[in-house]
Amino acid sequence: MDKAAIRTLREKYEDNLFNSVVPFWERYSLDRENGGYYSCLERDGTVFDTDKFAWMQTREIWTFAKLYNRRDAADEARRRQWLELARSGTEFLKKHGRAPSGDLYFSVDRAGLPLVEPYNIFAEYFFAAGLAEFHRASKEQWAREMAESVYRRAMERKPNPKGIWTKQIGKNRPIKAMGSAMMDIWLAGEMEGIIGEAELNGLIDAAENQIFTLHVDRKEKAVFERVLSDGTHLLSCMEGRLLNPGHALETLWFLMLAVAKRGEQRKVEDIADIMLWCAERGWDEKYGGFFYYQDFKGFPTEKLESDMKLWWVHAEALCAFLLAYKLTGRKEHLEWFTRVDEYIFSHFVDPEYGEWYGYLDRRGEPAFTLKGGKWKGFFHTPRALMACIDWLKEMERNCAE
Repeated sequence: MDKAAIRTLREKYEDNLFNSVVPFWERYSLDRENGGYYSCLERDGTVFDTDKFAWMQTREIWTFAKLYNRRDAADEARRRQWLELARSGTEFLKKHGRAPSGDLYFSVDRAGLPLVEPYNIFAEYFFAAGLAEFHRASKEQWAREMAESVYRRAMERKPNPKGIWTKQIGKNRPIKAMGSAMMDIWLAGEMEGIIGEAELNGLIDAAENQIFTLHVDRKEKAVFERVLSDGTHLLSCMEGRLLNPGHALETLWFLMLAVAKRGEQRKVEDIADIMLWCAERGWDEKYGGFFYYQDFKGFPTEKLESDMKLWWVHAEALCAFLLAYKLTGRKEHLEWFTRVDEYIFSHFVDPEYGEWYGYLDRRGEPAFTLKGGKWKGFFHTPRALMACIDWLKEMERNCAE
């Protein structure tokens, strides 16, 4: 891409982020009576469920704090508003979100009454990251201390993350899921300055080893979502054959960013190759877009939503291919980035009400009109746009006219 093309893309993403996505959540998400955020929002911002889900609360804290810390919004008053919006979520969770164990309830009602027990460790991952980002914004010491405390509790729970709510009999089928390794890499980046560098590097090293040793199959050119603890593929069952293009690409760009920071260009090139496997397997040649799930052997999956097109899958793919192009200069990654960009802006972006649709059917039409829900919140879209804007700025600075 030449400098003019890079600038045009950057301006498009800035416009979508600051004039479409962020205003939607600023306008409709805050619970001004109780604190915290509503995440179940219809196309026009109407709240259709007032329950509050830990994943969505913690991610929204992170996003508003991150926007504040970027310092690239022209209006300082708006930046201060983002800090106060982040504060609303932290104060709500401090008061209502934590069980006696310190873990986050999965959900509470509008006023903070607990509804679902804290069965999922990733709520703690997102809360630790959100608190760390809020500390960087507010400079408040309690946020730093709580970020470390929540991080420590998450690390403590890792060997048995769901605790008494685990359904599987692990001794009979010891499954390794790639999601935990992916989240370790992301969290390590978010906890810089809070947790010691050596510990965070160890977290990344272990995750990298798991991904390359267990999940990446170089012979089959596939990235398996779930494997046995020794890396064996369970090809006799649907769980073992599951492929998730979006999760694979998200994992790979996290890992690519980490190894690039260490100057390991050979690994960057290797990861760039693996990204292409995921894209070629995962793209719907008939209607466009990435499938949500696939079966390695082409059988039906256990997931009824497998052929749907989801916002976060495409947001993460956008990041993966722009980062790969930035770090390698390879034209095939630019071609994939362009393909994903065109699909997003012709299918997911809603020019009338703002934000992105979350769930499209296979043909690319909205299957649901919601902009937020139990699983879609203010996170993947703004994170992807912020990351791409930053990389495009860097490319623009380094590109000749």
